[in-house]
Amino acid sequence: MPSSVGRANAKKYRHSDALTETYEFPDRSHFTGVEPGWEQVADYALDWATSHAGTR
Repeated sequence: MPSSVGRANAKKYRHSDALTETYEFPDRSHFTGVEPGWEQVADYALDWATSHAGTR
């Protein structure tokens, strides 16, 4: 989806108690999981999740 759609969706959660953040990976398509360099995205997601584990 276009970045603008992701940002618009994220705004809907700004008053939620849920922990939400957005991060954009420039020059990547929607099919990141099958593109070269997918590990960078996976590492970011894992680092984010482990750094926030147990914070709520």
